[in-house]
Amino acid sequence: MARVALEPVNLIVERAAAASAVWARSALPAADREPAHAFGRVAGGDLADGVETIYEGFLVHHAPRGRGFAAPDREQGLLLGDYLYATGLVQVTAAGDVEAIAALSDLVTLAAAQRAEAERPADAELWLATCRHLAGPRDDRLPASRDALRAGDRAPLDALVADDEAQAPLALHRRLMGDA
Repeated sequence: MARVALEPVNLIVERAAAASAVWARSALPAADREPAHAFGRVAGGDLADGVETIYEGFLVHHAPRGRGFAAPDREQGLLLGDYLYATGLVQVTAAGDVEAIAALSDLVTLAAAQRAEAERPADAELWLATCRHLAGPRDDRLPASRDALRAGDRAPLDALVADDEAQAPLALHRRLMGDA
């Protein structure tokens, strides 16, 4: 766990490369990797490692490239992203937090739908609000904001991430997604 706090992207790449030579070929050279922590630190504790891995899967699926990977084609990108999603969920499962697994699964589903369907996707806000929810307190605000978003109202979600501390992670996500 201590290594992910220091270098989450390098650890994710190292683990994936050890699992498959195919994933190793998609790994960016160390000098070309984006070392930025995204949302794992926000979720914190035993969830940080899994959240960063799931987030890398999301980037591989939906961004121009991941922080540590650039798949040579769309098919390999989908497979690598799926591997990273599954690996991240296994890591979260090890923490024994069933609510976190459900929240992250819902996050990935809704964030992907936002990327595919929304004129102004709220995936950055979903990532940050979900990770804050996982860090606590775990109340009804996140589920209510997701329901509102599904109904076309993003205002409750935006309100969860309207503070000054939210600006850096939201901007990082938008930059990584190619939206900034």
